[in-house]
Amino acid sequence: MKSIKVQLFMVVLTVLLFVIGFHSIFSKKILAKADSVHTLTFNNKLKVKTLFYPYRDPGNTADNLRRHLQGLTIDTNDNIYLTYAVCDETRYAYIYVYNKKGKLLRKSKKMPLGHGQAISYKNGYLYQLADIKDQTNFSLLKIDPYTFRIVRSWTIPSTIHPNVLFMQDDNTGISVSRYLDGYDINKIHLTEGPDAQRDWHEKIHISGFIGITPNREIQGFTYRNGQYHLLSNGEYMTFNPDGSNVKHISMNTKRESEGIGVMSNGKLVFGFNRLNELFIQQ
Repeated sequence: MKSIKVQLFMVVLTVLLFVIGFHSIFSKKILAKADSVHTLTFNNKLKVKTLFYPYRDPGNTADNLRRHLQGLTIDTNDNIYLTYAVCDETRYAYIYVYNKKGKLLRKSKKMPLGHGQAISYKNGYLYQLADIKDQTNFSLLKIDPYTFRIVRSWTIPSTIHPNVLFMQDDNTGISVSRYLDGYDINKIHLTEGPDAQRDWHEKIHISGFIGITPNREIQGFTYRNGQYHLLSNGEYMTFNPDGSNVKHISMNTKRESEGIGVMSNGKLVFGFNRLNELFIQQ
């Protein structure tokens, strides 16, 4: 009887050791995958490489608690602000702040930011176009990047429903909306009152879409070296502020894009989902 117990004990011990060993190897493979460095070469010969992997949900996260990477912007110290929309991506989002080495500096509580991708940093503040579901007018929020307190809020004219935003200065935002056969670029002027203004005479329209997915989603927007950069999935577009010199660039990837920004040295940063990975221009 004693011999049988010893044999059973040894069998159980062997199984436990196997499970522990397998789990350790599997975990290391997952970590290795998450720490892998990838490179992409666009069709304009621009090369980008993994910068770091920001937050992503654990595998067992409930659907109503999931956080989806949406947008990014970068401050003058090269800190990167990432937005994560919650659940159905139409009402609430979080802001995560990382340094350029991938260290998490701080994160916000759940905020009424809508989809969250239309974020821009300018002169010490974050600016967020909040596209809350079922609201006729979008809001433009001015946010303290340290406390995440909403300092000011402006109502955007209901005639436009922008997807992305780049702040040109403290009082002027450049927004992009899909319209008819292409994109409308509008200036949003912030006022002393509660309502932002838009002059339709300043509108620029660019014909032709970018993107490799059926809906040609707008995924990011920034400005560099005298040109705007408009991001979609698998492609981005550059053009002059007057709408001229339009160029389409293939990114040679099928991964969904999630934001574009510019470092202080002029290098582009791109966000992608599926492991939530940031790439930087080489």
